[in-house]
Amino acid sequence: MSHEIERLIRMASTGCWFIEPAKAEQIVAAVALRVAAGPRGEPAFPDRQQLALSSDSRSGARLVRVLRLHGTIMPRGNMLSDMSGAVSLERFSEAFRAAASDPETSAILLDIDSPGGRVELVQETVAMIRAASRPDRPIVAVANTLAASAAYWIASACDEIVVTPSGEVGSIGVYTMHQEVSERLKREGVSPSVIFEGPRKVETNPFGPLDDAARAALQASVKHNYDQFTSDVAKGRGVPVSVVRADPETAEKHFGGGRTYWAAEAVRLGMADRVATFDDTLARLMRPARAGSRRASLERRRLALL
Repeated sequence: MSHEIERLIRMASTGCWFIEPAKAEQIVAAVALRVAAGPRGEPAFPDRQQLALSSDSRSGARLVRVLRLHGTIMPRGNMLSDMSGAVSLERFSEAFRAAASDPETSAILLDIDSPGGRVELVQETVAMIRAASRPDRPIVAVANTLAASAAYWIASACDEIVVTPSGEVGSIGVYTMHQEVSERLKREGVSPSVIFEGPRKVETNPFGPLDDAARAALQASVKHNYDQFTSDVAKGRGVPVSVVRADPETAEKHFGGGRTYWAAEAVRLGMADRVATFDDTLARLMRPARAGSRRASLERRRLALL
């Protein structure tokens, strides 16, 4: 087993994730396949980080910068790009800053198709997008066709969220896991020894059950990230945090409580602003518009949801 595969196993089974659970299961299955079969002879996916992250569309004086956010969100590119497709927030941020700093840019359009991913650098990416907002230069996210969890968090920082007719948004939540593998190792005749210093240094190691203190520490980490997630979404969408956190089984106004929703329902709930295709949205942004008129219209719509 390569060092990189071992590192991916630890990554997939520890830490906090902002990701649609079904995609997380696919990632774990892909890692398990690589453990059983060994490294690929050739990549299953083209190196997506070598593809252009951004493109330009121009109509007269209107220049729309299109930025792609496709695949599992990771802080930086790694072997996961080959296994299940991934996007590096580090590379995405570089492309975004270049678009935002260009005085010719009339609008920035995020083309999103992502189930979410790791927690690292998501909050920083959201802050970067929010800081770049200007009344005369809209930043629009299109769920084309999925903006879930971390991807939805990033979309919520934009001035507007559009969902394609067959698209989905949501999955607001955080989770982590602990896999206890001592019985499996025992059957395989493996007896690991963990050498450490620091009373809680290896409290979440997979070679034994979690004690109460370790479980509480993991829960605190999940809560910290969830607090940040829901606070930013509430701010971006102009609704109370209580709405973002509400359980859809008990509250009329909610953002899914971890569920995703199809386009029309997402707009009804206030999780998105309109249903339209990516091409229609790009064409709309390329047409001249009165500064502030679109933002004022969105604010009126959101006030109705409070």
